[in-house]
Amino acid sequence: MSFPTGATVVGIKCTDGVVVATDTMITWGTLVLSEKGVKAFKLTDTIVLASAGLTSDYQMLVNRLSAQIKLYELNQKKSITVKALSKMIANTLYSTRMSPLYVQTVVVGVDANGPQLYTLDMGGSLIPDEFTAAGTGTRTAYGVLENLIKPELTVKEAEEIAIKAVKAGIARDIQSGGEIRIMSVTDGGITERTVN
Repeated sequence: MSFPTGATVVGIKCTDGVVVATDTMITWGTLVLSEKGVKAFKLTDTIVLASAGLTSDYQMLVNRLSAQIKLYELNQKKSITVKALSKMIANTLYSTRMSPLYVQTVVVGVDANGPQLYTLDMGGSLIPDEFTAAGTGTRTAYGVLENLIKPELTVKEAEEIAIKAVKAGIARDIQSGGEIRIMSVTDGGITERTVN
């Protein structure tokens, strides 16, 4: 399915954490609405959701998840795991499949089970993976990822690969652009930076 909005989102699982990188341009068809858009969101101290698709849909999804995470943690009396949160997102997307949220979602995080990365489509398919790309820049980004990904990557190495993959998406996809936002998750928490 073709989205009226574009993006290049990349996720990479590493030995010591996970990395997600996105472009920052918000578009509607060929109209550029903003070059300072946010497509990756800190959901907990160790879990990040990044999304491509309709901006209003992923913003609404993040707001809904923030409330659901608080309820989960109050009921369970423990922090939510990456897999439990990913399953929560999958259930939400599946329940709205007849009137879908136009999003392609990447969830990255670290918990007691180590670094984890999940990809979700609009229908709620939940796919654990080592690396992924989403959005209109996916094809170009995958070319870079498949060429540069190797076993036993560190977060620092993965950040550089993610930057190259998003840059490739920006170079070849008319709906991707702006800056590159990188969020890295390790046992120590989430770090964030932006590169041009």
